[in-house]
Amino acid sequence: MTSTLRPTKGDRRTLEALVRFRCLSILSAVRFSGLALSSRYRVSRRLRAYAERGYVRVITGPSAHVVFTPTPKLIPLLGLETPPLRATDASAHALAVSSIASQLAHGDNVLRLPVDEWENIRVQMEDYEAGLVCEADLRMAESRLRQSGKRDQAVAQMLHLMDTQRDDVAYRAWAGGNPYQSWPWIVMAHGEAWSMREQRMVSNVYAESDSAVISLTDHRPDLVLARPFHQSIAIEVELTRKPVNDYIATMAGYSTRQSRDAYALVVWIATNEAIAHAIRRGIAATGTEQLAHVVMADSNGGPLWGGVDLTTRV
Repeated sequence: MTSTLRPTKGDRRTLEALVRFRCLSILSAVRFSGLALSSRYRVSRRLRAYAERGYVRVITGPSAHVVFTPTPKLIPLLGLETPPLRATDASAHALAVSSIASQLAHGDNVLRLPVDEWENIRVQMEDYEAGLVCEADLRMAESRLRQSGKRDQAVAQMLHLMDTQRDDVAYRAWAGGNPYQSWPWIVMAHGEAWSMREQRMVSNVYAESDSAVISLTDHRPDLVLARPFHQSIAIEVELTRKPVNDYIATMAGYSTRQSRDAYALVVWIATNEAIAHAIRRGIAATGTEQLAHVVMADSNGGPLWGGVDLTTRV
């Protein structure tokens, strides 16, 4: 008979990260656990124990690298207030995002920010004044908002608060602790349009007749580093090159008044120079050089879908 497994504090930190990020390499799991990096065997053994009881799925990738994904049974075990979880598979992008998130949680300056600024962020995270908002959190909040049919009303209210109170609306929503209220981190650009010719917002009616006008859509960052005093950071992880117009549209969205209130910086993490070049063109085309910067990254030792870590460099 299988014995009952009671989550320790370290287990809970790791398992909650597994639910939020959908898949973890063993190194990411150790970082989220709060244990020393030398504790891989201990954390792996605990996760395999949860796998034996059907809470976690273990995927063995190339070169015997192991990736962990959650099963639907895990949410009731943790008592989390989240929608039912479907069985998930590891993807290179999800692993890359969880790798970056785990390094941030571990206190590593993976965004390559100035040393003094990163030290301030690290202290804020230790004091729970700053923290990570993942794409799954945003997806859940966006779904709830759209089901209510009050998307436009909510955005108008947010803009009103910005005008009347100069309020850091997105951060205050995060600090309230309700994940369903995290939608202000989403770039709410639906209904807006950007003129590449004039480098400014224009009426959306021109988008159908002018090829130089791009219709914008709402956009969820891959990861958010929530910080007080209008200093939050949006993080975008790019493993494949998209058309330049996609990057123009994304950065145009980040330049809206709502997004400027939410974010002080957008950090793009690119895995090759072709991707970085396309991103930089998008930044230049929107005049957002002061808002965004690009960081290069490598997967050490093999493909990300094999569970290998993603590390950044200057």
